Amino acid sequence: MHAAAASLGYRPDPLISALMSQRQARKPGGTLRAKIAFLTAFPTRHGWRRSRYISDCYAGVATARGPRGYLVEPRWLFEPQIGGRRLSRILWTQNFQGLVVAPLPVVNPPMDIDWAQFSAVTLDYSMADPVLHRVVDDHAAGLERLLAEIDRRGYTRPGLVLRAPQDIRTRHSRLGFFLAQRLHHPRWRTVPPLLLPEDRWGPAPFAAWLDRHRPDVILTEEPEVPGALRRLGLHPPRDVGLAFFHQERPTGRLSGIRVLAEEVGRTAGNILMRLIETNERGVPRIPGTTLVSSLAWNDGRTLRPA
Repeated sequence: MHAAAASLGYRPDPLISALMSQRQARKPGGTLRAKIAFLTAFPTRHGWRRSRYISDCYAGVATARGPRGYLVEPRWLFEPQIGGRRLSRILWTQNFQGLVVAPLPVVNPPMDIDWAQFSAVTLDYSMADPVLHRVVDDHAAGLERLLAEIDRRGYTRPGLVLRAPQDIRTRHSRLGFFLAQRLHHPRWRTVPPLLLPEDRWGPAPFAAWLDRHRPDVILTEEPEVPGALRRLGLHPPRDVGLAFFHQERPTGRLSGIRVLAEEVGRTAGNILMRLIETNERGVPRIPGTTLVSSLAWNDGRTLRPA
């Protein structure tokens, strides 16, 4: 019977299948609740919780479930003795209908997930294969706000500091926007961006770049920059301005923007629930990308007053 149905192109509705399983259970009662798995791939099971951005995304996904009754639970991709295929079977038998793939580490782990069983979205560009629907904070919009603030304060030599792997992971959105904006601000002097070649801090290249190009304001997400400036005897904003386009651990002292990652997660959750409820599963033929422009400005104390 199953072979005949498959030959006719029949595909079971997973929600109806789950409902029938519930009705046929030995112990009646209770409410069927579909689940959403928040997949993480940090070196440790709970390592993702140290990231404010990812934790806020998780909170946003959980908030989005609202009255629809979904359960949202984190799942670690590196559970011992459990590969992607086995994890897929476990998730399916536990009534997980959707997957949210959290931002991945720099080295992408192999994910042999049976995507055809699930609706799925990712929270950034870090998963290169397969390409799923994405929900991403709008990097260009954040940098646009940052550049408007430094322009308002009269800076004319903005310098961008990025790690090259992070630039690749964000599809050059910040670097590209920064270079394009220089064309529209003729009074800005050209300061070549500093792209650190590896995913670790390089104090020597930073010091050499600073000495050679003399930016009057530094734009970065690199948490090592404030300490590096202090060791060089430079104190923002007196000697050089400092503004952050992303802070993993936001503080009130550092000027810049804070991405409201909970809104990113809430948007991802809403999109995922729509995919589940319309039975859109597997790798999409035409994946979509949703940009979320949700940020807050912090004046801080590392830029001069406007």
